[in-house]
Amino acid sequence: MGFNQSGAKRGFHYDQATGSLGVFVDGKQVADFSQQAGNTYYVNNITGSSTNDGLTWGKAVDSVGGAIELAEAWRDTLTANNQYVRCAIVVQGTATDCDAVATADCSYNDFIGVGANVRGDGTGIARVSGANAADAWSFTATGRGNTWYNIQFDASGTSYCAFDCVTLLRCKFEECGFMGDAAKNESLVAGLRTTGSFAGNTIERCHIGTNWALPTSGISCSAGFDGNLILDNTIMAATNGIIYSGTPADWQNVIKGNVIRATTYGIRIANGGVGYNNTFIVGNWISSADAISRPADGGTLGGEHSTLGNWVNDAGTVVVAETAAG
Repeated sequence: MGFNQSGAKRGFHYDQATGSLGVFVDGKQVADFSQQAGNTYYVNNITGSSTNDGLTWGKAVDSVGGAIELAEAWRDTLTANNQYVRCAIVVQGTATDCDAVATADCSYNDFIGVGANVRGDGTGIARVSGANAADAWSFTATGRGNTWYNIQFDASGTSYCAFDCVTLLRCKFEECGFMGDAAKNESLVAGLRTTGSFAGNTIERCHIGTNWALPTSGISCSAGFDGNLILDNTIMAATNGIIYSGTPADWQNVIKGNVIRATTYGIRIANGGVGYNNTFIVGNWISSADAISRPADGGTLGGEHSTLGNWVNDAGTVVVAETAAG
């Protein structure tokens, strides 16, 4: 019987790349005393290479997309009920933007940016850029269970978004930036846009928009808006701060503690007059021609006092909004 790839035929073998201590019998691994829950992949677009395995900084890959392919290929080797094991993808900020990410298969990964604060346009930011040719990050299918921390999504051009996806479920963005490219001074369609369901997600302490290239909409959802937390963000947009324009009712969202500045609508729930159910808009500071716009409750589940304690500059009038306005 031949040797397996590790070279071990019998006894113990330690794999330095994965940290796995395995027991081998006749060339087959029959036990693992130190198997990791998931792999960590490293990205450095200066020192990395597309041919590396990405498992150490010394063997970093050169693109976020390449790291995703490695993580998903590894996950495909797991048994069906164990494919929710998380991988981490660590992105080094450099003086050069990472290539845009376009992916169909990407779930249960933690993306961690190692670099400068994302609220800026300088070097050293862990930044994914679509330049003037693409969305910075796009999903063509459903993304589930991902987290992004300290990553800037940067794009330019009136046809593009900083982050664009079909359906996004149970994901989290924390301390991220959704930016237009200041150098090109062009508005984006949206900082973050979904055309399918946007449900169970958290957007927390993020920055959307710049003074140079404001997106038309900060956050735009159009086919389902349920169970989301949108907390303590700064949103600067040309037309809409947060807009949901789908036909299903919005369910059990909390929009709280945000600073929003937009020309037309600060927060707009425009779901075809269906009404809303238990979406709470609480303690935001909003400056817009129409700060909070939503359909009438219609006696369903929301109650008129689910819009509470917001300081709004609504067409030049400063008020504290305790009821729905539109």
